[in-house]
Amino acid sequence: MTVRLENQELRVLTAVAEHRGFKRAAEQLAVSQSAVSQAITGLERKLDQRLFHRRPLELTEAGMRLLTYAQNQAREEAQLLGDLGAIKLGEQSHLSLAVNGTINRYHAPALVLEYCGQHPYARLQLDELPSRQVIQAVVSGAAELGMGPFQSHMPALESIPLYDELRTLVVAADHPTIGLVRENPLAAIGRLPLLASFLDDPEERPGAERIRDHFSRVWEVRSISLRLRLLAEGHAVGYVSDQLLVHEPLCEQLEEVAGLAFSRIPRSVGIFYRKDAVLSAGARRFVKLCRARWSK
Repeated sequence: MTVRLENQELRVLTAVAEHRGFKRAAEQLAVSQSAVSQAITGLERKLDQRLFHRRPLELTEAGMRLLTYAQNQAREEAQLLGDLGAIKLGEQSHLSLAVNGTINRYHAPALVLEYCGQHPYARLQLDELPSRQVIQAVVSGAAELGMGPFQSHMPALESIPLYDELRTLVVAADHPTIGLVRENPLAAIGRLPLLASFLDDPEERPGAERIRDHFSRVWEVRSISLRLRLLAEGHAVGYVSDQLLVHEPLCEQLEEVAGLAFSRIPRSVGIFYRKDAVLSAGARRFVKLCRARWSK
C-alpha cells in the first residue's frame, strides 16, 4: 500500500514542532487541541513510527526528517502560489540569460533595463561568460538563453541571428616588432602571445581550426578592459570586435595584423537556446524585445 502525505498533516506537524506544543499549535491553526493530537497520532500510525517523544515533547529522528521535508514543501508552495498569482496578473516572468563580454558591455544594459521596465516583477539571472562558456551554459541547462557569437558547430542549439560582427586581429601600432608584423605577419605572431577570453580544450576543435597554434602561447584574460590595456601597451596581440574598435579609445593605438587568412573573422551574433527546450514566457518576451531592437 502506497503511503501518501497530506498537506494538512504536514502543516500540523510543522505547527506542533515550531510552537513546541499541541495547545499552541491548535491556537495557531485555529482548530481544537484534540484535532491536532488526532492528526499527529494518525500520521504516526500511517508511517508506523513515532514522530514526537511526548514527555518532554521533542521530535524523534524521523520527525526531524519529516519536518525538514514539510518546511521545504511549504516554501515551494508559497513560491508557487506567489508565482501563479503574479502570472494571473500578467506580472511574473523568469529570465535566465548568459551573455559574452561584448554583449554585456554594449547591449545588455539597455536590453535588461527595458525588459525589467516592462516586467518589474520578473526574476532575473544574468551571467557574463566567455563566448564558448555561454554556449556550454545553455547546453548544460545552467542558462535558458545564450547571447553572443555563434560557433561553427552548435548542433544542440536553435539560433536566432541578430547582427553580424567582425573580429580583427590587432597589435599595438608602436609594438617593438611592428616592422616584422607588417612585413611578415605569420613569422611575427609566432613570437607573440595571443590574448583570449577563454582557452578551451584543444581536443574540442579540429587542428585546422586551432588559430592558437600560430602564436607562441595564449594568455587567458576574461576582462575586456584588461585585454585592451595589454594590447595597447604592446604585451600581446588579440582579436577585437568592430564594436570595440569604434567605441574604445584604447583601440586608437591598435592596428590590424593584416595579410593572414585569419586576420579577420566574421561572425553572426544572436540568441540561442536548446533545441529540446520549450521557452518560458520570460524568455519569449526577451527574444521578442531583441528582435525589435535589431529590426530598427
